Amino acid sequence: MDELIMTINVTTYEGYTVKGGRMNVYMVPFTAEAMGEYFKGATEFRSYDTQREDESGFFLSARYILRGKDFNGRKCSIFIENNSTEHGIIPTICTDSPELAFLESSDLYSLLESEGNKVTVRIYSKK
Repeated sequence: MDELIMTINVTTYEGYTVKGGRMNVYMVPFTAEAMGEYFKGATEFRSYDTQREDESGFFLSARYILRGKDFNGRKCSIFIENNSTEHGIIPTICTDSPELAFLESSDLYSLLESEGNKVTVRIYSKK
């Protein structure tokens, strides 16, 4: 069974839209709090989920930095880039925590649930 790495609770805010002739782009600002066995933290500033829609489909890319503590209680930061692909939503992680460095090379995927302006992102590691 795949391992849940962290759950990220996101609050979105009113965004910005550009409707072009060939595509539409939406930029949705958000804040987030992360919880899990390995890390607890939050965004310190607003981040953006950029969504692009064109004739080939709908794509999203969210980039954000979480600051908090790793499972040893040490302060650290985690950069996450979540991108939609033909294989689902795939996160890329970079961290300054030696204890969490394994996440940088783990085979990860994200599952999203949304209701109103609340989104729950769960990041899993494939086993």
